[in-house]
Amino acid sequence: MTEPVFILGGHQTDFARVWSREGCDISHMIETSARAALEDAAVETDKIQSIHVGNAFAELQRNQAHLGAMVAQVVPDLYGVPAMRHEGACASASLAVLAAMAEIEAGRYDCILVVGAEELKNLPGDVSSANQNAAGWQGHEDIDCRFLWPAVFGRLAGVYADRYGLDRRHLNRIAEINYGNAKRNPNA
Repeated sequence: MTEPVFILGGHQTDFARVWSREGCDISHMIETSARAALEDAAVETDKIQSIHVGNAFAELQRNQAHLGAMVAQVVPDLYGVPAMRHEGACASASLAVLAAMAEIEAGRYDCILVVGAEELKNLPGDVSSANQNAAGWQGHEDIDCRFLWPAVFGRLAGVYADRYGLDRRHLNRIAEINYGNAKRNPNA
């Protein structure tokens, strides 16, 4: 059994903020998040041994790739620290956290910075939605629709309902819980 791994601090930017309207690009979001997370964790940059960035759509939404290296560009004290980007659609940041944990559990590093950054409001909704469709298997999802992910999740709900039954009250309760959590979060 491995020793426990701890998240020492974190930061969330304001979900309502539209960085592109302020003339900012994704590097500003990464810098803000990285510096605020380091401050919240009370960790100096010289303690960071590895960097993991979770992001799915920056190449399409912001025409920007290579986000692992972006962290050292906007926080120069991190220059030379190994860095990588993880892409897993909606789970990109979670994958970055898991990869960082695996490095710690393996004994490779002791202190790792994880940053998740995504901006989907910088383009018109139809364009952003089409970009998000790239997370599907293009031409193989067998769904001819404009908004792929609501259609996929709707189909999954139908399959789940056929297999196990689906009580609409449970789905409504999930929505209530999510809404309640969002109301308590000033950055939601």
